[in-house]
Amino acid sequence: MRLHWRFFIILAVLVSLTWAEGANLTNLRYISYLTHPPKITLAPKNQRVAEEKIVSFFCKASGNPGPSFSWRKGSRRISINRNRLVIKEMPHGSVLRIEPVKKKDAGSYYCIADNGIGAKAKANATLEVFSKIGMPEGYPRITDHPSLKAVEKDRNTILQCHAKGEPKPSIIWLRDFIPVDLSNPRLTLLEGGELQIERSQESDVGKYECVAENEHGVDYSYAANLYVKVRRVPPHFTMPPESVEVQPATDVNLTCVAVGSPMPEVRWRQGNRELTDENEIPIGRNVLELKNVLETKNYTCVASSDLGIIEEIAQVKVTAQRNKTPGTAPRNLRGRAASATTISLEWQEPEIPNGIIEGYKIFYTLNPDLPIILWDHKTHNNGQNKVETLLNLKTNSTYTITILAFSSAGEGPLSEEIQVMTNPGVPVNKPVIFDQSVPQQPKNLQALAESANTVHVTWDRPDAMDNIESYELYYNDSHYRQNVHISIKPPVVSYRLVDLTPDTVYHVQVSAKSLRGEGARTPTIQVRTPQFAPGAPPLAVSGIALDSRRLNITWKPPPRTKQNGDITGYKIMYVENDGVKTKNDALVVNVDADVNSYILTDLSKWTQYKIWLLAYTSIGESPSSQPILVSTEEDVPGEPRKIRAEPINSTAVFIEWKHPSSKNRNGIIRGYQIQYVEVDDHDQQSGDLRMTDTTDGDKTEYVITNLEPDTRYQFTVAAYTRKGDGIRSRAKIVETKGAVPTPPRNLEIELTQENPPQVKVSWQRPREVFGTLHGFKVTWGRVGERYEEHILRPDTYVFLTTFLDKGATYEFRVAARNQVDYGERAVDTIKTPDGAPAGAPQNFTVIPVSETTVLLTWDQPAKNLRNGEIKMYQINFHKQSDSINVEDLNVTDTSLDISGLDMNTDYVFLIRGYTSKGPGPWSNKQIAHTFGHMPPTPENVKIRRTSPTTVDVMWDEPAFPVAGYKVYYNMFALPNMDLWQNIDVGPYTVAEITGLDPQTIYVVRVQAISTGRRAGNFSAPVYTNMIPKDRPDAVQNFRVALKSSRIIQLAWDHPEKQVVNSYTLTFEGSKSYWEKGTLKTIYSPLVSRQIGGQESSWQVENLQPKMKYDFNISALFRDGTTGPDQYLTTETLIEPPSYVDVPVIKSYGSGTVELGLYRASEKHGPLSHYLLIVVPEQYPEKAPEDFEVEELEDDGPVDMPSLNPYIAARFEANSLPDVLKLGNKQMYDSHTNRPLDPDHTYRVFLRAYSVDPKLYTSSEYSASFQIKTDGFKRNGVGTDLPNPRPTMDDARNLLLIVAPVCGAVGLLIIVCILVVIYFKRKSNRKEKVDEQTKPPVEVCPHPSDPVEMRRQHYQTPAMISHPPIPVHMLAEHIENLKASDNLRFSQEYESIEPGQQFTWDNSNLEVNKPKNRYANVIAYDHSRVILQPIEGLPGSDYINANYMDGYRKQNAYIATQGPLPETFGDFWRMVWEQRSSTIVMMTKLEERSRIKCDQYWPSRGPETYGLMQVTLQDVTELATYTIRTFYVAKYGCAEKREVRQFQFTAWPDHGVPDHPTPLLMFMRRVKASNPLDAGPMIAHCSAGVGRTGAFIVIDSMLERIKHEKTVDIYGHVTCLRAQRNYMVQTEDQYIFIHDALLEAVTCGNTEVPARNLGAHIQKLSQPDPGETVTGMELEFKRLANVKANPNRFVSANLPVNKFKNRLVNILPYESTRVCLQPIRGVDGSDYINASFIDGYRYKKAYIATQGPLVETTEDFWRMLWEHNSTIIVMLTKLREMGREKCHQYWPSERSARYQYFVVDPMAEYNMPQYILREFKVTDARDGQSRTVRQFQFTDWPEQGVPKSGEGFIDFIGQVHKTKEQFGQDGPITVHCSAGVGRTGGFITLSIVLERMRYEGVVDMFQTVKMLRTQRPAMVQTEDQYQFCYRAALEYLGSFDHYAN
Repeated sequence: MRLHWRFFIILAVLVSLTWAEGANLTNLRYISYLTHPPKITLAPKNQRVAEEKIVSFFCKASGNPGPSFSWRKGSRRISINRNRLVIKEMPHGSVLRIEPVKKKDAGSYYCIADNGIGAKAKANATLEVFSKIGMPEGYPRITDHPSLKAVEKDRNTILQCHAKGEPKPSIIWLRDFIPVDLSNPRLTLLEGGELQIERSQESDVGKYECVAENEHGVDYSYAANLYVKVRRVPPHFTMPPESVEVQPATDVNLTCVAVGSPMPEVRWRQGNRELTDENEIPIGRNVLELKNVLETKNYTCVASSDLGIIEEIAQVKVTAQRNKTPGTAPRNLRGRAASATTISLEWQEPEIPNGIIEGYKIFYTLNPDLPIILWDHKTHNNGQNKVETLLNLKTNSTYTITILAFSSAGEGPLSEEIQVMTNPGVPVNKPVIFDQSVPQQPKNLQALAESANTVHVTWDRPDAMDNIESYELYYNDSHYRQNVHISIKPPVVSYRLVDLTPDTVYHVQVSAKSLRGEGARTPTIQVRTPQFAPGAPPLAVSGIALDSRRLNITWKPPPRTKQNGDITGYKIMYVENDGVKTKNDALVVNVDADVNSYILTDLSKWTQYKIWLLAYTSIGESPSSQPILVSTEEDVPGEPRKIRAEPINSTAVFIEWKHPSSKNRNGIIRGYQIQYVEVDDHDQQSGDLRMTDTTDGDKTEYVITNLEPDTRYQFTVAAYTRKGDGIRSRAKIVETKGAVPTPPRNLEIELTQENPPQVKVSWQRPREVFGTLHGFKVTWGRVGERYEEHILRPDTYVFLTTFLDKGATYEFRVAARNQVDYGERAVDTIKTPDGAPAGAPQNFTVIPVSETTVLLTWDQPAKNLRNGEIKMYQINFHKQSDSINVEDLNVTDTSLDISGLDMNTDYVFLIRGYTSKGPGPWSNKQIAHTFGHMPPTPENVKIRRTSPTTVDVMWDEPAFPVAGYKVYYNMFALPNMDLWQNIDVGPYTVAEITGLDPQTIYVVRVQAISTGRRAGNFSAPVYTNMIPKDRPDAVQNFRVALKSSRIIQLAWDHPEKQVVNSYTLTFEGSKSYWEKGTLKTIYSPLVSRQIGGQESSWQVENLQPKMKYDFNISALFRDGTTGPDQYLTTETLIEPPSYVDVPVIKSYGSGTVELGLYRASEKHGPLSHYLLIVVPEQYPEKAPEDFEVEELEDDGPVDMPSLNPYIAARFEANSLPDVLKLGNKQMYDSHTNRPLDPDHTYRVFLRAYSVDPKLYTSSEYSASFQIKTDGFKRNGVGTDLPNPRPTMDDARNLLLIVAPVCGAVGLLIIVCILVVIYFKRKSNRKEKVDEQTKPPVEVCPHPSDPVEMRRQHYQTPAMISHPPIPVHMLAEHIENLKASDNLRFSQEYESIEPGQQFTWDNSNLEVNKPKNRYANVIAYDHSRVILQPIEGLPGSDYINANYMDGYRKQNAYIATQGPLPETFGDFWRMVWEQRSSTIVMMTKLEERSRIKCDQYWPSRGPETYGLMQVTLQDVTELATYTIRTFYVAKYGCAEKREVRQFQFTAWPDHGVPDHPTPLLMFMRRVKASNPLDAGPMIAHCSAGVGRTGAFIVIDSMLERIKHEKTVDIYGHVTCLRAQRNYMVQTEDQYIFIHDALLEAVTCGNTEVPARNLGAHIQKLSQPDPGETVTGMELEFKRLANVKANPNRFVSANLPVNKFKNRLVNILPYESTRVCLQPIRGVDGSDYINASFIDGYRYKKAYIATQGPLVETTEDFWRMLWEHNSTIIVMLTKLREMGREKCHQYWPSERSARYQYFVVDPMAEYNMPQYILREFKVTDARDGQSRTVRQFQFTDWPEQGVPKSGEGFIDFIGQVHKTKEQFGQDGPITVHCSAGVGRTGGFITLSIVLERMRYEGVVDMFQTVKMLRTQRPAMVQTEDQYQFCYRAALEYLGSFDHYAN
């Protein structure tokens, strides 16, 4: 048997493996799997394809080794390099592609796989090819082809593909001819055929095709390339390591962070030694941990990637250990009473002694509220002995004791205080009674939290406890800081605290109390209640659509007070809001607690979702939030359904369709596009493709006209949304009819009679019939109603109508018919003559509106009864009780308000209509009843801002019963009060509004609510004030925690400043009320209380009901200072009257009893009404107070006596009669005064109701009475009249005697108190003034700063008294300097040393004097810039310039004058010799007609100045500054240098800029452009001292702030003046420097590179650490710091101009307002509410204005003409939310005249997102014309902002592009409604996007801030501000160079 050759191969492999593995034969088990023959795993499929298309065969096979592939057609091998046939390898397979397919390609194709092992594997497939004409019905067709895509790495993208065919084709995707591997989880084939690629990688790059395939064949899409962009950023440090100083033997961490793309590796190295493990090199961040550092060393951080290596060195410096003060307080201080006058103390050493303790200092006092410096103290000089005795103390007294340790370095901190009580003393000559001493402290105090709301407290009795009367338990919580005190009677030694707050620390103490007093409290123990489920849902839940499939949900945590523990997560529930699904169908997403936003994905397109959240702790879940409704965005719609087309005639076709299915609408369908084209008999296109647009998404039919007769057309329909065109419908082919007759000729309509109207219609034969005339059709009817049709014979040419309606327009249409159909119609109309109306107006209604006003509304008479146009209506009305006095009104509208009617009265109304022929019949009568009294308008409304977020509102009490009030507040005085926020207030005249924006001014209005729940009129608007920033020594959050009618519980938060010794609380009250018809006012005297510094609440008791109290509180600190008063006003609750007088029986009448009634006092609160209640005496005994109103409603006949208690009468509080006859059968406000039964005895009582219906007081019963049928006393009281109940007159008389005496004594006491307080405050004010004059705390200077070196060498008194100012104190410092009209600024500026003690000999040389622009501005010799002298030229080394020091840098600047013509060469020589790269020019060449500087640079090209040649290379002119780039060369030198000049052009000709923002932005640009290795920066203005000095000081201080967090303006100006005289020339410049630096400190640097914008926005969207609001909110709130002085709105506030302002709070600044040319004799004719706004490159590039009013339309056109503005941007609709936003100021159809200007509408273009209108404007005075274009943006929603900025950005681009093409030099006029919100957004984005293109940076904050300095409130809301950021980011995404 022969061995096969393969055996030897296997044997050789066995031997080699055995040898390699050391003869380990266990490897032999793998050998049998090393090879196997090929096997087809994917066979090619049979294919059918049309000629000229593409087809591919795919084949795969397995085998080892891997097989090679070849292809054959039939028996012929296919060559790889054939033109149309391409063979391409793919993993484990091969592709055969034929492109394009020819008829000859049909046949069988074979795939052959061979690997040399066994037989070859084969598979075959057939290809069927048919011609394009013979393509089968249903052949697949690609309708949407993929397009080129460029996507960033790790971003998602979708390749589009849609196909049609029958059956529906399947889709596969090819990349570079090879099928896409869909097993990759990043790749997904979507339902519609799209390919979704997630987290794109470089491996995804390629050419993509989609292939549609069904049983009829295949179709390939166009190929589309996908590019994946990879960021390539070299490594750079974002957190370089910082050098540190440490003590010996300490640990330290060094952190180093670097970023780049790809992210770099970060390693540490010390010298040449690598400190990072090579196998564990971290990416991006590396922390080096150093332990037990003993010596100074340098450590190097190295960051490396493929793009480079960077290094940064940090030094760890070990410093010698210095002696320190004790680090902590002594521990475990304990004390006990050793005797009646001594206390023994012991303690332990501090935990951190920091050296040797030399001794201790013990402080003790009986009054712990005193500052510590006023306590008694004793020094204990033995640091080792920790026992001491205090002597000579008071007996039986509680001492508060604390202790500190001291060493040679100083004193350490104080320990916690303890309290110890001395023993009772022994009185003289009296025996000792020890049981009368106060008790000792209870022992073993413990507290155990039993639940989230209860704590069980236990303690043990003191040792001596025989005399204990009670235990006093004190506790407060760390949350509300409210103190609670409870007394507990022995022998109980435990207590359960209930109603506590979960997850809160409580502080508990207990003391024992005897008859002698209360003993010392136990030490405080703490106990924390456990967590519980949150008590409130997440706040501020909102959602926004990201696209058609995703929603971004954001929220805030529940209120801190309701979290009840640590929030461990959130649940998001969402469900489609389709009316079918319920909450049970909701999907749930769990997110972590630290997340405040979440993106919901895979949602349905254009679907509204109901979303709600809950938070949960480890214990349970919170309540759910209120659901919000959010919709996903639109997408392109699906295919319209059921297309139907039919010809109407020879030139028109009717198309009808149905909307896409609701599932596939994917948004609001805006319209349908109908495409149609002529086709031949083979349905092939034979004409041009045409399209029409319905522009109406509701339309489902259309008539296509102007077609050719007898022609085949193919029609398709596609819907479109804002996202684009949808899928086209299947084509419908229809053929138009043949030719039809032309219109009949000479159509005439003749009125044959007028009453009733009748018409004759006549016509002539058509000019062309195109065959045989078969007849005519007359179609006619009233316009707007259904028409009639009449078919007439071909020989009939006249038609007579029936009788017609009067005053109506009729239309007649006549068409001729041939053998094909009816032809074109002849059309004409006629109007019949008017007649008087035959019917009355319809739907006539009358609605009462107020006490004196009714609203009448009606519709026109029925159309067939109208008989013409209704010209007017006549209204008659009169009182129902007076039909004689009839009033008559004529109106033209269909509604009318009739005012001036009588209250509470019935009126009769009638109406009839008039045509030109007279009146019609009267309507039916309408009867209406006017309202009774409406509550009065609240008067004297006052507002007081009590904290940044709280406002107190107060108003006067009306003389009318009011049940309550509604207080409305809003940021703007909107006319629709429903849009305001409001709070309900009871019957009180004080309200507190909380939760306000600290930086916003609010408008407030108050409305009274009557006891009948009628709302009165609103008070006049009142505006809040702004309050200064909270001081650290001010009490925080002073508030009312609880109040009743007699008690007010106040609470507050401690000041930021430590430590409070005590609080001073003062209060006084007042109230007015009615009593016995007299208005009385009483006052509660001023009361003062001292409260312990540890307290944070206080209960004020024994107050009076319904009294308004003013509370003031201030803090007294341990250092002796007193903080400012914080105040609030509140009102105690009402009570019912304390008593009601008993009704008095005055006399008897015939069946009646006369009662005397007395009004109750309203001292405890206003009254609403009285009820008089009758109780039969036989009724079961019941107290008057116990009767419920329901018991008193007797349903029996009202004209009969009642045996049950009943209400006889009801009276308003101010209408109670003095006398009432009981039983007179009259009605008293819906209650009948029933007759009395003479056989029964009665009693009555009177009940008075407060305006709060739950509060009332009843009188006692009257004396019993019974009516008699005889024995009446006719005059006076009968003999049997019972004695009336005595009144309280005696008591009142006594009160009249006592009250004045008490009042006099009280007044005397108050006067004394006020005198003492006055002198005390005067003393405090003096101390405060002295405190303010002290210099601020000095900050340690930097040793290399020239200013600080000067301070050290020249310690002048002025420098000493003006040290550097910490930045956190800068605002307060400037505020103090600006006090008293800048008095202290003036004093400080005048005290700066002038610096003229230096020599200036070189400036005084005769040869140099002509080189000085000003004789008194010279260059000091010691600091002047010395030029290289030119041989033989005296004075050639001189230039009027001096070196100036900067921060930490000598000679950082050169200050020089504006060059003169004779010094141009010297100037450029200085630039060259100093190697300066930057020139800062702070002046214009000419100001106020004076030359300030000569032009020392060329206007174009090169120019020579002496030895220097200067070439102008580039000029960039911006709104506030200009940048010029020069190339500078020196004669004889080959080197060329680039020098940039920055000229600031926004400094006004006089004074200083109004705002520092433009200068700060300019300085940042200068700083960023100046190279690090450049020479001194050269700065000049005109003299080179004023503005130049300001620039240098601000620039230096900005640098100082970065490093030291201090500013030293005074010191730096002093330093500069020692280098050049007059630096900072004026006091205004000195103040401006302060203002600029304050803005820089307050606002910070908000400029970010454009490439970092996305990360910046993400950062702003999250709260900063320790904050509860996002950075975006904080940034927007900082914008509100731009406060407008009312003096800046002079013209806008003139009475003659006020009506021209749409909103009272949006006015133009006087400095930037657009001035019109005044009209002679017309006041205010120069005013319009419009402001000039600077753009990025041009000043006054825009006009921001309000939407014109009716009254200002003429002014608007005048403004456009006078300021040459030819482009208008309109950002609002005319009406939004039901209110007018803008008057239509342009004509629609025909020309209109506005004052001097005739405006002709020329064209109107409806674009997808805006309307473009063109007008020709002609000045009628001289005939000049110009074109004005108006762009109206229509996609801004009525509420909120657009979801995407893409459309708005395109709109902005189109406006500016039009401006460049057609616009003249004038500004672009922009308006919305108020001209600040959307207008601000448009201008902001215009500037930001332009700056982004030019500079590559974004500074949204400063841009908006700049706009707000030119017009208030620009970018009005936070939503608009966020939208600007989002839109800028979307714009950024369109630029690849930023994306990369």
